[in-house]
Amino acid sequence: MTAEESLFLLLVGALWGCTNPFMRKASHNQYEENRESESNATKPCISLLLRLANIKIWLPYALNQAGSLLYYKLLASSRMTISVPICNATAMVFSCITAILLGERVDRPWRAGVGVLLIMLGSGICMMANEINDATNSVLVKDEL
Repeated sequence: MTAEESLFLLLVGALWGCTNPFMRKASHNQYEENRESESNATKPCISLLLRLANIKIWLPYALNQAGSLLYYKLLASSRMTISVPICNATAMVFSCITAILLGERVDRPWRAGVGVLLIMLGSGICMMANEINDATNSVLVKDEL
């Protein structure tokens, strides 16, 4: 795995993970503000229009989708067995860190910290196993020649 691929993996995780708490917070605030103001017949339509007009919702969504485009580009050029778990794991780490920085309540912060460390450890093991597998395959190919 090249340094460029590693940076793309982290960037995808950051775009996915960092935008989720922002979308959740903006969506929740929008819902709370408009929950009692409309009649039952117009609620879904007005809610959709207000969400589309709210930059606090669609800007993080657009960044999240940019991460998805980068993810598909990454899948086309790298191994799926390493890209998928790393992107998802780093997204969880970035999501947890961003939620804490935004002031969201965390019931057991030590548990979240241990989870982040375990995710990082697992991602590192996946990357090392991939490198060992590549090295083993290259030695086997050289021996066959």
